[in-house]
Amino acid sequence: MTSTGGLFSNAGRNLRQLGSSPASWSVAGIILAIHVWVTLAGGPVRLPAWSVYETIGLTRAGVLSGKVWQIFTYGLLHGSWWHVSLNALFVLLVGSRIEYMAGRGVMLRTVLSGVSGGGAGHILLGGDGLLVGISGGCVALLLLLTTLSPQSRMMPLPVSGRNLGFGILVAELLLALANPALGVPGFSNVGNWLVGHGMASWFDMGHACHFGGGIAGWLYGRWLLRPRISLKRLRAERMRREADRL
Repeated sequence: MTSTGGLFSNAGRNLRQLGSSPASWSVAGIILAIHVWVTLAGGPVRLPAWSVYETIGLTRAGVLSGKVWQIFTYGLLHGSWWHVSLNALFVLLVGSRIEYMAGRGVMLRTVLSGVSGGGAGHILLGGDGLLVGISGGCVALLLLLTTLSPQSRMMPLPVSGRNLGFGILVAELLLALANPALGVPGFSNVGNWLVGHGMASWFDMGHACHFGGGIAGWLYGRWLLRPRISLKRLRAERMRREADRL
């Protein structure tokens, strides 16, 4: 049971974290500002915005033809206002938490690695369509948080961080493989069943991108938690070796 004071205390702490998270605000502000320009230019599917989407949005054909920058730049663009607004909110809520825990450098590197990992996932498993959005970076932030705080309860879900992170990775991988467009034996049957029951919109989302971004966030978290070499540790190792010789 949580007291009223506790609720206000948590809210105040979260507001303080948001207020002291310039990297998170910068990332959210950049993607929102870009989408304002896209809207003023007539929308994603009209010139001149569409030429930008073709140039820096991610496609497998584009990367194979030498446009390797697309694996990073696609995260700057979004398909709609709900898409960019949801991602910006996610960056603010989860990114500010990472920024508070580990610093703005870790937060920015997580987003960048998540975007590139999500791009790699799309190239390998996402088909030939155009990919835009910073969702890979968002999932990377979430997986980093669940990796750094594996025992924490991730409200409003009554699950631990470890279980939430594992569940997200498994679900995104299965949905990516079930995409009927890929034709993966066995998995495509599940995808066709979902489409036949009115759930075709599930495959409009970049599940392969989410999986790749999540893997990047998890690997970065494991790297941050790796045992560090210290003078104390080196001395302990030397004393152990000397004791073994005796």
